[in-house]
Amino acid sequence: MSTILKITTFFVPIFIAFLIHQSQFLLPIVPQIIAATSLIIIFLLIFANRLFLPLVVFILNLIVFSTGGVNSSIFFLIYFLLFSLAFQSRPLTNLIYSLITIVFFSYSLSSVSSLIQLFSLLLITPLTYFISQQKQLQENTEAVLSQDETDFLLWISLRLKTSLREIISFSDNSKINKIAKNLLKDSEKLQKNIDNNSDET
Repeated sequence: MSTILKITTFFVPIFIAFLIHQSQFLLPIVPQIIAATSLIIIFLLIFANRLFLPLVVFILNLIVFSTGGVNSSIFFLIYFLLFSLAFQSRPLTNLIYSLITIVFFSYSLSSVSSLIQLFSLLLITPLTYFISQQKQLQENTEAVLSQDETDFLLWISLRLKTSLREIISFSDNSKINKIAKNLLKDSEKLQKNIDNNSDET
């Protein structure tokens, strides 16, 4: 999924939740909307075996909006949401998620305590950025190691074994033949060990 699409699937649910909360017509049926969305999430989990993230973003934000926004006693749910997203997205995307959240919740600033609550989102932003950056670094390292492993296995299969077989077939010296055969056996064992370790991980 592209970065723009990810940001859109985060922005749209918050925007819809915000509009519902601001609408005098829809405000009385917010509990029914939350219940219906919860049922959809449960059905998707049971029958499709997947969690549809935009629905989760929508329902969490709607609950927090309808219970006081920044002043809500369950505002901590937004922290959990941002932390969970930090493990799934790139650092820049996560930073944008946090900034979008701050913009939408800034409307409910009414006191010093609510300002502190909103400020805590600003403080959590670098942390989510750091988490997602570390995750991306780990993924890059694993990709490099996987490529190195592939290159090494190819070298053993194509170059080393071929060269050792040529030495064995062309050499008249029994000591050289013995060393080459031992190296060939060791290379085959090493290849099997690498394959087994790769399968386990």
